[in-house]
Amino acid sequence: MEPLLRFPEFHDKWDRKTLDQLLQFKNGINASKEQYGHGRKFINVLDILNNDYIKYELIKDSVSVSFSQEEAYRVEYGDLLFLRSSETRDDVGKCNVYLDEDTPALFGGFVIRGKKAAEYDPYFLKLLLNASSARNQISSKSGGSTRYNVSQDILESVIVSLPTISEQVKVSRFFTLLDKKIRKQHEKIEQLELFQKGLLQKIFSQEIRFKDENGLDYPEWSIGTLGELGSFIKSYSFSRSMEGEGEYRHIHYGDIHSKFSGIIDSQTELPSISVEAGETSYTLLTDGDVLFADASEDTSDLGKCVVLLEVNRRKIIGGLHTHCFRTNNHLDPLFLQFFTKTDEYRRFIKVNANGVSVYGLSKPALSSLEIPLPDIEEQKKISGFLYKLSKKIELLKQKKIELEAMKRGFISQMFV
Repeated sequence: MEPLLRFPEFHDKWDRKTLDQLLQFKNGINASKEQYGHGRKFINVLDILNNDYIKYELIKDSVSVSFSQEEAYRVEYGDLLFLRSSETRDDVGKCNVYLDEDTPALFGGFVIRGKKAAEYDPYFLKLLLNASSARNQISSKSGGSTRYNVSQDILESVIVSLPTISEQVKVSRFFTLLDKKIRKQHEKIEQLELFQKGLLQKIFSQEIRFKDENGLDYPEWSIGTLGELGSFIKSYSFSRSMEGEGEYRHIHYGDIHSKFSGIIDSQTELPSISVEAGETSYTLLTDGDVLFADASEDTSDLGKCVVLLEVNRRKIIGGLHTHCFRTNNHLDPLFLQFFTKTDEYRRFIKVNANGVSVYGLSKPALSSLEIPLPDIEEQKKISGFLYKLSKKIELLKQKKIELEAMKRGFISQMFV
């Protein structure tokens, strides 16, 4: 069996092998609480999931063990590391590769090490084992109910197809270059987001001020509470189970948490809800309405908000666990949305959050939010400037998404 896409200079058939012909497996260290936090770095679950490959400098945790244990649980260049246990079948058995040629590491109890026992390109094998054929074998054999687990026996039985070493190296180098492009894109995003965060703090602390069209200073800022600067409108408690075909679309608090970047325009996809037309009269959202998430399992997502810039003739309503706010002519809605990204706003949320396992934010509390208030024209100039910067960040993120999709496409065609 051969892949759909190959480099033209390679024609040899791929050989089928089981993983026990390539790797020797061992479960990781289980140490006492006192042994952690010092000693040699050890590879754990997040190191496997959060990196393209693992090097010693990227590992976060450490453990102090005896010399004999260091020898037994040593991870060296070319070794593979597998997730031994996970809450989902999608993650159990996922692997990563150790590519540090200078410094060995150790590995933790939720990890299985595959010690290099044959010739292969390490990064190629990592990609191969995370491709669909190997993943299907591993996940289908994993056991458990609340948690899924894989054993050394399961990993040893996985069948893979391997090309010659020279073809492995060529494929590996191709994906390494693609990974570098993705990482470079990620770095650009991080740098621009850091720049934006710094600007936000300087703008809202008035360290940076804008001038009017004649180059003159705007009036001094005042303070206003949210309750003085608009009013709340009705939202609805439709759950995810109501999503489907329908003429109405809703904005769910979960999407505010994780899906939307803060601005909803004509290109933003919103879920429809299955309610009968004419069943009731719904309060529709209009351009400029701001929606706050009023519930979250942690305070970092509580109070996140989005501003609706382009309804585009869609019938949109506020959804489950949202406070919908309509500003008056003293507050620019986009200016308000950017203010909610400041440290000052996050401190307000932490103080006003109520609850234990799930936090809530009441309308009276939100109404008391004090907003530093420049002249409306300066508000619009500030929000317009920050909006352009946000769009640039979104374009960089979209490019990263496209590169990641390209990588997945190549993996699906270049591995069997």
